[in-house]
Amino acid sequence: MDDMTMEIRTRLDERFRQYQPSRALTELKEELVGDLTEAVTEKINQGMDAPYAVDEAMQQLGDIDSLLKEVADEDAAKADAAKDEADQSQRNRDTHSHVQIGKLHITDDQVTWGDHVVVDGDGDKVDLGKLVQVDGDHVSVGNGFIDVNGDDVKINGERPQRAYVGSLKLVNTQSFAVNDLDEVAINYPDAAVKLGQASASEIVVNEYMSRDSERFYLQSRQYGSRLELNQGDRPRLWPLHVRTEIFIPSTLKGRVRVHAGNGSLEVSDLRSNADLDIHATNGAIRAFNNQLMNFTIRATNGSVRVDQLNALKYQLMSTNGSVTLTNVEGGGQVESTNGAIRVTDHKGDVNLNSRNGAIKIDGLQGVIAASSRNGAIRVQGLSGGGRFHSGNGRVNVGLTDLTSDVTITGNASVAVTVGPGTAYNLDVRNDDGTVQVPRLAQLTLDDRHHKIGTIGEDATQTVKIDTVHGSIHLD
Repeated sequence: MDDMTMEIRTRLDERFRQYQPSRALTELKEELVGDLTEAVTEKINQGMDAPYAVDEAMQQLGDIDSLLKEVADEDAAKADAAKDEADQSQRNRDTHSHVQIGKLHITDDQVTWGDHVVVDGDGDKVDLGKLVQVDGDHVSVGNGFIDVNGDDVKINGERPQRAYVGSLKLVNTQSFAVNDLDEVAINYPDAAVKLGQASASEIVVNEYMSRDSERFYLQSRQYGSRLELNQGDRPRLWPLHVRTEIFIPSTLKGRVRVHAGNGSLEVSDLRSNADLDIHATNGAIRAFNNQLMNFTIRATNGSVRVDQLNALKYQLMSTNGSVTLTNVEGGGQVESTNGAIRVTDHKGDVNLNSRNGAIKIDGLQGVIAASSRNGAIRVQGLSGGGRFHSGNGRVNVGLTDLTSDVTITGNASVAVTVGPGTAYNLDVRNDDGTVQVPRLAQLTLDDRHHKIGTIGEDATQTVKIDTVHGSIHLD
């Protein structure tokens, strides 16, 4: 460094010394060093001595204290804002992850009462003591009086579901015309039942049994346009295993009702213009690759699994057991009293209601109405919108495309992610916890517990979140 540059730096250091060093001030100083060096060099080239050239160049700067003060104040403001944001983030971590009201503790994914875990979102668990316990696909009700573990059902320690083996013999085949029918009622209190597509224009019933006797064969009755198919006699002393296949023709219109008491119930590869209503008391229900008008499934004690369904409307209900839907198209309603609800690759609006159990959605096009009294709600890949409510459990919603309003209410933490580039209005409020929204939000209300504003331009949809405890994170 030459003497001229050293002299310039020394004089500038005296001016900058009274201000707190910062990156912005350092950059300003280097800019001034360059400008002054260029000015002094020009004056020396014009014949001025170096010391006088430095003096005149410094005088031409004038009073730069106002500029230095302005830069220093901006640095201080930015530092304070960064500190406030860091402090706020720390407060968020300290406060929103844990809310306590007496013995009630609510965290992001867990609700406890004292030392007892009531809802564990990570494990999809609900524990209401001896009354109800839900752990994934395992449901226990009444201190184990009813125990449903996947496809296995026990009532008071016994398995009411009648098992059968593939070696059962075909002992009876009957067919029924459907020309004048508008209702078919099928009742098998103690058998495994399978429904499928008939190749002909008649209802065909095949009965497989471990013992062959005509008194065990189905009994049919027809009243006008109503046909009843009932399971035959059942022996009281010796066990009888029964498996029944029922094939429904596509020409049948009206309503088909099927009840399986103690046994599994399967519906597969069915193409029908009829409304299908099936019910299993003690046993799992499986339905795959079906195309129907209206489809109703009710399971009292047992899980429900639906795969590859195309229906105008459907309704699935399980009292004790999980409900799983995959590759479904149509508008539907799903209810589970004790058990989780899982939906994957769904096209159409759907209403989901779980009293004790988590709700999980992965890929849905449409509008959702999801409510869980005790259990978390997790949604990924949602293209649409909807309403979400969780009494005790975290709500996590990931939106790829926002085409309808989103409303979320609950008592625990909420996290919402909106796809990049999406414009929307926001109204986010939390009674006890903190609220975080994107930095790009243009806010008309900016309170620690309540924020209202807009993301992007020409927003038409609204994301509204209103919770009591926990935290809210909107990204």
